[in-house]
Amino acid sequence: MRIIRWLPRLLIPLLIVAALVIDARIDRDLPTAAVNGREALTRVVVPPPDALTSSWFCPVVGMRVPVRGFGETTTELLLTNMTGATASVSVELRGRTTGRQFVRAEVAPQSTGVVNTSDYARDEVIGALVEASSGGLAVTRRFVSPLGVDEARCSSVLAPNWYVPVGDTQADALGLLAIMNPLPRDAIVDVTFASEAEFGPFVAPALTGVVVPAWSTVVVNVGEHARRRDVVAASVRARTGRVAVDSFVAYDGSIGRRGFAAELASVNLGGRWLVPVAGIDDGTHLWVRIFNPSDEVAEVVASVVAEGLAGDRVAFAVASHDVTELTISAPGELAPGLDTLLAPPGLPFGVSVVSQNDVPIVVWAETLVGTPASPLTDIALASDRVDAAAESVSELSGGESSTVVAQTDESASAGTQTGDPESDDADAEAVVEIRPPVLGAQSGLAFVPGIVQTSDRWLVVVGPEPGAEAFLTIMVDPLATAAQSADPDADPAVEGGSDRRVVVGTLNRETVAVIDVPASGVVTHRLGSGTTRLLASDTPFAVLLWQSRIGGVGLSVAHPLRW
Repeated sequence: MRIIRWLPRLLIPLLIVAALVIDARIDRDLPTAAVNGREALTRVVVPPPDALTSSWFCPVVGMRVPVRGFGETTTELLLTNMTGATASVSVELRGRTTGRQFVRAEVAPQSTGVVNTSDYARDEVIGALVEASSGGLAVTRRFVSPLGVDEARCSSVLAPNWYVPVGDTQADALGLLAIMNPLPRDAIVDVTFASEAEFGPFVAPALTGVVVPAWSTVVVNVGEHARRRDVVAASVRARTGRVAVDSFVAYDGSIGRRGFAAELASVNLGGRWLVPVAGIDDGTHLWVRIFNPSDEVAEVVASVVAEGLAGDRVAFAVASHDVTELTISAPGELAPGLDTLLAPPGLPFGVSVVSQNDVPIVVWAETLVGTPASPLTDIALASDRVDAAAESVSELSGGESSTVVAQTDESASAGTQTGDPESDDADAEAVVEIRPPVLGAQSGLAFVPGIVQTSDRWLVVVGPEPGAEAFLTIMVDPLATAAQSADPDADPAVEGGSDRRVVVGTLNRETVAVIDVPASGVVTHRLGSGTTRLLASDTPFAVLLWQSRIGGVGLSVAHPLRW
């Protein structure tokens, strides 16, 4: 009897210890579960106009790269006010040695303001916390370096896990990860890598348990910790705290390739990814990287979606904590390899990547203008560019005049490419003859972030820049379209895709163009320089902003914001 009486008393301490252990595990796993389980925490999205505040986290808004040959990078913050009232914005700049600085800005209703944060940078790396006393504020960045110009989003969320599927650690490359901790307590993170040459993760001892002090940004030079590889993916996992992460890659031109690319890392994992592409040609190269940061093997199918073309597809497996690269190229005389997808030259297309066994993956791409060995040798320059583009289009069409399918243009009437960007009627539709934007760039590097969550509303911000050409490539999820076509109750008019439309409007909700999406689900649309546009549709879609720049600063790709 005494044993029975004392047994519960002995079990009580054990139960308390077990409860503490379980509580600790729950506390540690809550951030991941919250980020992965609640869609609101995994979407970089513009707060609604009726929100009390807008908060944005920008890991880098000023950077003096501590590597010879890459030069200093200056940064502009683009503040877009989507509301009908003036927005009072506070930009808090944070450096590890210079402390905190504040910049105040007033952004007029339904407009975009620019803050040159490099004017206030006194530190090697500076991040920013951008806040407004109302909703409806969107924040993006433009980086200007001697190697090129690129756009990147700031983040409206903080999370414990971030992923970067693209990177390079060869002798001519610089790869940086910028980890921002805007919270009042230190964060502790682990950084691991994966490459195309090895199976499984590579753990650098120096990047295990890295302390990111409160109110600061820590930069990791990937080349100092990872092996020399053409493809390097990275995971940043916070043991404590939440962070935001930027990724930078630059090629210095020492062995031919030259360019600069910046992008907010991906906070999302998913089983279906879309990459809308503006076009490829002999001078443009595209690689798609599939990163599997999970503990299971991912069975993946990648396919090309284009107008009037039986889409090429390839199936493969991506090992646990590994990365795989696919080359996207135009058809040629040689048979494509097992890691090659064929795409139509000179026309917009999309790449769909699906995890067949639902193992979550991350998909990005990298595009390089010029040949990988010597990207500056075979690109037409200056006055030769227009003639070369016209000749290229003529060759692709067998000598006949060619028009890119289903284009609408804010800045031109049918058959022209000039005029006032706002001169068309609200509902005017036009078919315009354009060339792929890659032909307008002399050289360049760009990250192409995949879209894991389609949306029916997107915000696109194009900074004012003379000589730049901006193009939107819109892609409807082909699996969703196929499912709709297979539905016996589906509307026959919708099944063919003929009435799928994307409305292009200004910040004050005025329509400036209506884009008819063809049956293929992929279309390219031209934007004027210095415009901010709202895109809306009844059908969720993916969209990327492609920009080609004149004067040797190359090509850039930007991920628009959901609103």
